[in-house]
Amino acid sequence: MLLSPSLRSLAFHRRLPLPRPHPLVLLRPLPPPCPSPAPPRSIMAFSAEPAAEEAGEEALPAAGGEVTEEEWRRWGTSSPLPAMVASVVRELLEMEAGAGEKMRFGGVGSKIKGDFKDMEDKKHRAVYETLVDSDKKLQYYSARQIACRLLGSRGYLCQMCWLPMEDCMCAKLAPCNLWKGIRFWLYMHPKDFLRQNNTGKLLWQVFGIQAAPLCLFGIQESEDIMWDAFQRSGKGKVLFLYPNKSTTPMSVKDLKFDGLNLSSDHQEEVQGGPYNFVLLDGTWSNSAALYRRLKV
Repeated sequence: MLLSPSLRSLAFHRRLPLPRPHPLVLLRPLPPPCPSPAPPRSIMAFSAEPAAEEAGEEALPAAGGEVTEEEWRRWGTSSPLPAMVASVVRELLEMEAGAGEKMRFGGVGSKIKGDFKDMEDKKHRAVYETLVDSDKKLQYYSARQIACRLLGSRGYLCQMCWLPMEDCMCAKLAPCNLWKGIRFWLYMHPKDFLRQNNTGKLLWQVFGIQAAPLCLFGIQESEDIMWDAFQRSGKGKVLFLYPNKSTTPMSVKDLKFDGLNLSSDHQEEVQGGPYNFVLLDGTWSNSAALYRRLKV
């Protein structure tokens, strides 16, 4: 297994200097959780194949009201409920009440279907155009993507594994403790949030959200937690894993923690806080956007 971190071309948010790569060590397994299954639904809220959306699939109605803090955290997040996500959800529900018809979702990314789609698209595009600041535009774009996914996935997807309830795989996973000297950050594009075929979610399913927290691209409440953690750990303990032709690939066995390599079989906690490994979660084009934001 080769690790190819970009060392010279990376500069993190708040201009943190670049660190050196280090290994990970896994510890004892813990018993897995097993959420209760729900009755099967006729279609998937997300489709693993984009073509399925064009095949005339049935759309699913949204369920429930506004998003609560509890619901938000059950989807695998560790940040407070983002204010802009809550605001977009509220706007969608108000539009639904005014239109007198239920929102319906289907296809890749739990997209809004039917006549309501045109009305929603026109309204939110108008709001987007009023935003002057580019960061505000990104936050609104991300919040809109996430809000639609939240409403379209309720009562259908398992909140832990993001699969349809009848296909829930939580009971088949064996969570493990991650060595306290390491923390993974899953930096996810909003188009991958609650996506069934997303595999990055396995990180916090296995290691837990404290050892492998989810950070959502463009969501200020989520990103601020990650930036603050980087500052606490220090400039030498932030690592960004991303392909780079200018670096020389290294074997994991070559990586060291303060002079201790994997063959030393050390399990002590590293002094001065954990090493932060940032992993990008998105398509190649979306990962490029994540990459650029981390360089700001």
